[in-house]
Amino acid sequence: MNIPAYNNSYLEDSMQALGAMLDYAVNACNQDLEQFCYRFFCSGVARSLFQFSPKYMGLSGIELAAIVSRRTGDSLPDAPPYIDVGSPEYWAGWALAYVSRALNMDYETLHKKGLSAKALLNGYTVLHEADLSKTVDVAREWLREGAVKVNPLKRQRTLAGLTQKELASLSGVPLRVIRSYEQGQRSLENAGAESILRLSRVLSCQIEDLL
Repeated sequence: MNIPAYNNSYLEDSMQALGAMLDYAVNACNQDLEQFCYRFFCSGVARSLFQFSPKYMGLSGIELAAIVSRRTGDSLPDAPPYIDVGSPEYWAGWALAYVSRALNMDYETLHKKGLSAKALLNGYTVLHEADLSKTVDVAREWLREGAVKVNPLKRQRTLAGLTQKELASLSGVPLRVIRSYEQGQRSLENAGAESILRLSRVLSCQIEDLL
């Protein structure tokens, strides 16, 4: 992927904007972190922010959250325009922007590889007071070892906000089968095409996202 030329101020702006967006969405508007990140990807804002698009540089985290909300068809509730720069969610977004640039991977690619905002949030206690280079080192190790790799079906189900039972009901795929896929006892690669298609339709994702 071609990365546009940038200076440190662009990176700092992106870090602050992403941190503020996640803090506002989760803590002020009571959004689920992973589901909001999924909306962030679907809206196109994630790609534009990664590319330092002039259209988005300089926007606040609250403004970005509003754009994501508007483009994905579900408005955020009214909430005071308050950002807590000391919250774990702010740090996760702030650090994710830095890691994304350091590893030359856009946000959605990192997420699909298991290095999501939620994964960073799980490491908050250990990492938030360390230099960001430590977070980058840990991220490289996670990606190399697959330590944060999430079962693809479970990832897409979680992003869709469904329980295993709800997915089974909507897709017609038996609950015990879904459980076996998510636990690694069966592989979706060996599943029938009809089952995979049903799951992908319910989860609004591509078939390859489940494999």
